Amino acid sequence: MNKYHLLLMVAVVFALPIVIAKLILQQQWYQGGVTNRGQLLQPAITVTAFSKPQTWQLIYWLPPTCDERCQGALFNLRQVPQAAGADSVRLQSVVLVADQPTSSNALLQGLELRQVSGLLRQQLIQLEYGLTSIYIADPHGNMLMAYPLVVGEKAILMQGKDVLRDLKRLLKVSKIG
Repeated sequence: MNKYHLLLMVAVVFALPIVIAKLILQQQWYQGGVTNRGQLLQPAITVTAFSKPQTWQLIYWLPPTCDERCQGALFNLRQVPQAAGADSVRLQSVVLVADQPTSSNALLQGLELRQVSGLLRQQLIQLEYGLTSIYIADPHGNMLMAYPLVVGEKAILMQGKDVLRDLKRLLKVSKIG
């Protein structure tokens, strides 16, 4: 009987952590950590117009009038590729416009302007974050992450750091660009 108690004790010692872990996961008591700062788009949206080999893109829709949130987004679109260092050749900031922009040329300096159709605009409106976000698109044209626009100098700077951090991680692990 002593051998069986010992064998049972050994089995309990090894099985108990597995049973506890399964219980914790099933009851959703554990919240796994995330490393991304932006909002993942589930599922990723593929827009063939954004497909550009070897180039990751920061995409933003320029509204008719550029308020503080818009100016912050344009600031981040100019600064993030510069802050990426050696990876800046793999990044491009794209500002989508429906017609000629009414914003100051100084705000748009260094950014690629791309005129888009109403159909693409409708696709973007239907996204969870709509037209008021900065999006990251991979070289295949998959829009992966969104960064809803923020107000305030500190919040805009923090958002730029968040975008840069996520982009650096994506570029590091990327096999496609």
